[in-house]
Amino acid sequence: MLLTVDIGNTNVVMGLMPQRGQLASHIRFPTDKRRTVEEFMESFEALVAMQHFDFSSVDGAIVSSVVPELTDSVVASVHAMAGKDPMVVRHDMNLGFSIDMDTPERLGADMIADAAGAVNDYDGALAIYDMGTATTCSVVSADKVYMGSIIMPGVVISQDALTAKASQLPFIKFEQPKHLIGRETVDCMRSGMVYGNAAIIDGLTARIADELGEPVTAVVTGGVSKLIVPACRGAAVHDPDLLLKGLWDLHELNSVSA
Repeated sequence: MLLTVDIGNTNVVMGLMPQRGQLASHIRFPTDKRRTVEEFMESFEALVAMQHFDFSSVDGAIVSSVVPELTDSVVASVHAMAGKDPMVVRHDMNLGFSIDMDTPERLGADMIADAAGAVNDYDGALAIYDMGTATTCSVVSADKVYMGSIIMPGVVISQDALTAKASQLPFIKFEQPKHLIGRETVDCMRSGMVYGNAAIIDGLTARIADELGEPVTAVVTGGVSKLIVPACRGAAVHDPDLLLKGLWDLHELNSVSA
């Protein structure tokens, strides 16, 4: 059983994975950068006990973090609870692909994990969209070279900013709009969220294909992606478990090579 931990800007998600991409159980709690290691471990242990999270079958662990302030706390907590020293996703571990960027050490661990999962499941050049706190697009060539990224505000951040800055626009739930052209305010906003982000995926993928001079497969994961992908005009693949599969693959690659 593989213990996976994804430390994101909004939540920390810990799961037990019996096989690639499948979570048997998981717990989720808000990311809090202000806690000390001791405070984090105390709250973490209390949550684990309350959720009856079972570490007895864990034979390996891996941590993906985009919040450096919490990485050491989580690693210490995993070691204390599971008795394992987890791998921490890094740009210089065995990835299954190479990175051709000016500052590979600054590439997000979540984007590395997404790419690791994608290169095992999809052929050809890839545009990998992860719709989380930020929406990221990772570009991987057909010969498995990570060429670069595109980063933009995420759907939730954009919606929160719109509501906060525009007095007459309300907070809305993320749901499919009734029409492309909305006829009342809430549906207008939902249309902008769904079709606007779908158009971003369609447009960026077309531009990436133009720059590479070859067809590109769009793979979409994270957050509200299940609402966005059906609205895309291009052939976008929805893969909600992409990051988890990538963590499994990275652990397998580096366990063998260790």
